[in-house]
Amino acid sequence: FDDARKKPLPFLPERIGVVTSPTGAVIRDILHRISERFPRHVMVWPVAVQGEAAAAQIAAAIDGFNNLPESLRPDLLIVARGGGSLEDLMAFNEEIVVRAAASSKIPLISAVGHETDTTLIDYAADLRAPTPTAAAERAVPVRMDIIGFVQDCGTRLSRGIARRLAELSSRL
Repeated sequence: FDDARKKPLPFLPERIGVVTSPTGAVIRDILHRISERFPRHVMVWPVAVQGEAAAAQIAAAIDGFNNLPESLRPDLLIVARGGGSLEDLMAFNEEIVVRAAASSKIPLISAVGHETDTTLIDYAADLRAPTPTAAAERAVPVRMDIIGFVQDCGTRLSRGIARRLAELSSRL
């Protein structure tokens, strides 16, 4: 759980791996938010997010993404589940899941439950997002903000060059 071992998130990941249920609002919310902010390639590893088999499937998915060949491996992982009762979220408190998250070579965002829900994977993850939608927002920047910043830099550069040329021309 030590903050010193947490990995920084990539600024603009090429591929994002998502560990969650393939049905339901969570995956749709994540895909929608990523596509509207800055479209990226998203790889979904479908798992059960509650019940007896959930913890083993979640841990296997985290390990599975980490064991992919470098050329296919995601740059960022999101482990997500919508809200629920404490019993519904119990798989994310299991030691096997927490250890898989802590040993992940890929930076990992935990997005389990809603703002008030806290599970042990939140402490092992590199970042805890209060909701799955917030995880998608932390995963990628807003494309239009970056375009505006680059255009602003280009405008400032052009003005600086024009100003310098004018100074040199007047000196000449």
